[in-house]
Amino acid sequence: MSTSTQKKKKSKKSLFKRTAAWLHLWLGLGSGIIVVIVSLTGCMYVFEHEIKDFIEDWRFVTPQEKAYLLPSQLISIADKEMKGKKATSVTFGEKDEAAIVGYFVAKKENKEDNKGKEEEAQKEKKQAKAGNLASNDKPKDKEPKRKKRRSGTTFNVYMNPYTGQVLNVKAFSREDPDFFRFMLNGHRALWLPYDIGRPIVGVAILIFVVILITGIVLWWPTKWIKSIRDKSFKIKWSASFKRVNYDMHNVLGFYSMFFLLFISLTGLVWSFGWFSKSLYWVTSGGKPLVENRESPKSDTTTVKAFHVSTVDKVILKLAKESPQAAGILISMPEKPSDPIGAFVYKKSNTFYNMDRYSFDQQSLKDITIKTPFSGKYEDASVPDKIRRMNYDIHVGAVLGLTGKILAFFASLISASLPITGFLIWWGKQKFSKKAKTAPAPKVASRAVKAPKELEEEMSF
Repeated sequence: MSTSTQKKKKSKKSLFKRTAAWLHLWLGLGSGIIVVIVSLTGCMYVFEHEIKDFIEDWRFVTPQEKAYLLPSQLISIADKEMKGKKATSVTFGEKDEAAIVGYFVAKKENKEDNKGKEEEAQKEKKQAKAGNLASNDKPKDKEPKRKKRRSGTTFNVYMNPYTGQVLNVKAFSREDPDFFRFMLNGHRALWLPYDIGRPIVGVAILIFVVILITGIVLWWPTKWIKSIRDKSFKIKWSASFKRVNYDMHNVLGFYSMFFLLFISLTGLVWSFGWFSKSLYWVTSGGKPLVENRESPKSDTTTVKAFHVSTVDKVILKLAKESPQAAGILISMPEKPSDPIGAFVYKKSNTFYNMDRYSFDQQSLKDITIKTPFSGKYEDASVPDKIRRMNYDIHVGAVLGLTGKILAFFASLISASLPITGFLIWWGKQKFSKKAKTAPAPKVASRAVKAPKELEEEMSF
């Protein structure tokens, strides 16, 4: 093809499409490696629960026609196994699932941090004795600080809920993760410290959204005739490697685009506060997102020693109110001002439709705070329900196993797109170099035109 013909062909493309092509190429080359890592680790993480259920037999027990042991009874047995460590949570699942008593052992901190925490604890005790620390009482002129992630080791003691038999003890931490936690660390922060890796992932996924949009612009057929439709919707497996690679990038990218947009946009909710607030503003019709980062507070005006049997009353109350629940998790208070937390899961391996409660550890009164995740799911507003669905949409669990399979294959295709895209770009570079070094043919231009198939590949 002559230079003049190429120029004429290029000139037929609109400025909009040329801009989209430029963005698609260079943004893709710049963020490709990160997209591959995030996509592959996401694939691995999607079926975490199903894989663990298959390989970890201690997670299951033989169902019995009798009531579970109370939380206080399970904790008493687990405490002996954990040699003095303090339980932080108790989880009950389905009739054939093991109960879990959780422990969190914080990583030893430096002296200054410990000194500050001790001073804060002593101050709280003095206020409690004086009776001047009421429920949710805090200065109104101060903006609540974002809590830092606590570093430490989590121990899960799996127990038979009918007999109290200890089935297994599993420990993991961010520094020493199991396989799925390792995948999650890569997915969220590229195995870097979260403060560094998380923004990098967020920017890469934001770029990926732009790549998806420009990709559909480039994919859009110029004419909806059968021959062009076939090239846009079908992969020609009998063609050359170069053509198959192009079709895989073009066709698979189209079929997965809508799923990848949902996955990417829900992921950005955790990456950027401005995006999270903007998405809520859109879904709520202009209402601002209220994010109360402070935990609910128990009333400490009349402090009594907390007894673990108090959680027995909570579990019995919730089990009576939600007899069909797939699971109930109770979190234990650490300080006099901490509430007893409770999560009631309506369906196994999903989180959006759970009910979340906080109870005063003295009176067991329900404590409510303004946040999309508090209270019963059925009582939540539409934008709050959408926000609760964010994680389950991200992993496909909102559609059950079918949704997870779709999320898996969409993520797998997502991992392939930077690779097939790079091969397309690299092939164009090699082709253009050969074209420059080749001697000018003496025969008519009609005889040296590239085959139609190759010409089509090089023109996108």
